Amino acid sequence: WPVDLNQEMCIRASHVVDHDNLVTIQTGEQCRIGIMSTDKQPIGFIFAKITLLLSEARLEINQQEERLTIADIMIQQIIYIRFQSSDDTNAIVAVTHSNDKVIKNTDFNTLSSTVDAFKHIPFHGGLKNLDENSNTAINKSSNKEILISYVRVEAALHALSLKEEFEKLGFSVYLDVHEIKCGVDWQDSLNEAVSSCEVFVPLVTPRYGKTQWTNREIKLADVLGKYVVPVNFLNDWPPACLAIQFATTQFVPWKAKENDLTGNNKEDISYWDKVYVAKVAQQIGELCRRCIQQSDSPDLLNDSPPGQLSRRISMIRSCPLQLPENISPMASQEPRAGNLLIILSCHPMQTQLANEIKNYLQGQGYEITLTCELMVEFEIFGLDEPVKKRLRGNKKSKDGRKNATLHLLIIINEFKMCNLNCCVGVLSELSEKATKQMRLEFQRITDEACMVIFLLSQAFAVSRSCQQQVYYCEHRKRFIPLKAEEFAMPGWLSMLIGTAPLEDVRRKDYKQTLVARIKQTLSRDHNQSDEAEISLKSYLLKETLPKNGPYVYVSGGTKFYNKKTEAICKSIGACLADFDNLSLVTGGFYGVGDVLARSFFDKRESYKKEPLVYHVLPVRDDQDRSLQARQSSDKTFLDVPFGCTIFTGDSVREREIIVSKAIDVCILIEGGPGAAHEAEQFCWNDHTVIPIKVTGGAAGGKFNVPLQIFELPQNVCHDDWELLADKSASVDDIGVAVLNIVNCILNQGNFGELRNDDYPNYQSPLSTASTLPLTQ
Repeated sequence: WPVDLNQEMCIRASHVVDHDNLVTIQTGEQCRIGIMSTDKQPIGFIFAKITLLLSEARLEINQQEERLTIADIMIQQIIYIRFQSSDDTNAIVAVTHSNDKVIKNTDFNTLSSTVDAFKHIPFHGGLKNLDENSNTAINKSSNKEILISYVRVEAALHALSLKEEFEKLGFSVYLDVHEIKCGVDWQDSLNEAVSSCEVFVPLVTPRYGKTQWTNREIKLADVLGKYVVPVNFLNDWPPACLAIQFATTQFVPWKAKENDLTGNNKEDISYWDKVYVAKVAQQIGELCRRCIQQSDSPDLLNDSPPGQLSRRISMIRSCPLQLPENISPMASQEPRAGNLLIILSCHPMQTQLANEIKNYLQGQGYEITLTCELMVEFEIFGLDEPVKKRLRGNKKSKDGRKNATLHLLIIINEFKMCNLNCCVGVLSELSEKATKQMRLEFQRITDEACMVIFLLSQAFAVSRSCQQQVYYCEHRKRFIPLKAEEFAMPGWLSMLIGTAPLEDVRRKDYKQTLVARIKQTLSRDHNQSDEAEISLKSYLLKETLPKNGPYVYVSGGTKFYNKKTEAICKSIGACLADFDNLSLVTGGFYGVGDVLARSFFDKRESYKKEPLVYHVLPVRDDQDRSLQARQSSDKTFLDVPFGCTIFTGDSVREREIIVSKAIDVCILIEGGPGAAHEAEQFCWNDHTVIPIKVTGGAAGGKFNVPLQIFELPQNVCHDDWELLADKSASVDDIGVAVLNIVNCILNQGNFGELRNDDYPNYQSPLSTASTLPLTQ
């Protein structure tokens, strides 16, 4: 597609170069001419021939405003204007702010989503001398004392209720749905809000930390040394994916234990009574008042006095994050003395291989810490004295070193890594203090380290301790995944690693390749961020899709195994076609997406409506997928014969990640491991998956699909949701149920006026789409 001026600032040559290493450009007779006043004040630009008469140039300048869009003059989501006196021709003039600076993209492996901020030179409507002191910024947000972080599908209404109570107590509160306006970059706004707040309040529900937004928000708050006061909705603490993050963090329970529900509703967190919301707000409010008034001196890593908040210094000296200029004094960036420290995160079963890698890298001048050694030291801390002596004796024995290591591995392998409890009859129960100290030590060495190497294996993939380490390090440190053996990578691991290329120890020259990769990763000038490119491609995909309506993505198998699946696809497609502005997006493969989209397409054409069918395919994929999609012999993909085909990404896997970022709702029908991976990606991006459970496969719970996709979404009718798993239901009933569910989910984006009284069971009182109009 044509590349406009705004996109030129964020698109690299590699994105537009062809197979002959050529970039095709379109030239014209007109050129871009800048306009500047005699006092060197930039005024704007015009497009004209250099032979244009001056009288015609003046006319061209005055007409420029009719040709420019908001995007042409917007600077970091702000339009600067100047109000002029009443005798001026124009009442309002857009101007360039004198303090604006171009934000250079030095590293995309960051918490910030900022993609090359562009500085547009706007046209001011005429050749006038402008006083820079009169510039007025629009939509400038003020800092808030408290920021509430939450998983939208689990706690959106809880966040609204808590904000109300905080405001009654006199606190200013940041809540994304109220602060982020249309056209403003969502992640940049959240990053700024986290940087500016005093107290960070995460609502820790089951999925908190397991979505991209919440995972990065809590890390940014931690890195910047914010006061963190979690509201715990779980039965256990800390949550598994944030066990290291919350090693010493005190929490506020969402309700007192004596007020817990009984019976079947004991663990139901869908309803938060106003009485309990008010009590939580008062408790946090009292803590906030104390921490806001006190000085910035840290209470480092110690248990906080009762009723008082604490925060730790986050050593970000080697952190790759793109942080704000006004970094908190809690965040130290002083350089580390000595050699560069690298953490080698591995399971104890890979200790021998890890030591081999460690010795080689130490010979290259790096300092290496093995996480399995760290676990051994602190695990011994909690053992009975006779066991300690036996283990230490074995460790000191040179002749029996191999047997000692094997003995340690056997014992450590019997640990339940998530809570460090020993097996009965082998080890005594580890003390809570030992667990806390081990997590604190991992925090310390991670803060000191310049990067992390994950030594991936089957044992690593199933270890919850290793999982916690990956969750803690992802996006906090640069990392390199190193594959130790062939194994089926679980969804959580592939999701966190993303598209980072895997090194493999089975290659003969893997050590030399690993050293080269380390140097490249540590170099800011040569550090290529896959995530930045994916974010850009996701943005361009959204720009390509229609802007006047929502989108729904269809994922599923390329073949039909359930005898009802094909008929269900046709029914769903026909029902969804009744939405005037709904765009249907598929992955361009045969099977589920092809049949459902064709049904949608045909019905809309019969109504003489715009088809609104889009197929998103990668440019190519190294695998032979000719049985799954229209793929040519050179591995590139062909257009789908109906609808519009959009090509993005360099592989099917990358395409899946791009789509999951851009689209909010996914319908999952049958499907295998690939469809399960897509569902995992949608969950990671805090988006909704609608599983047609009756069709089986991934939609029925196979292939390690995330179990949260089967939870009833907010405001969705329970009867409609249950119908998706009812084998006795007709295909027409399932199609109508999906229509109702999609309608309800798409309307959840406008929940700002809802309150606790409106959702006693999170069920919509409306059961038909016709009574719930689609949000425009």
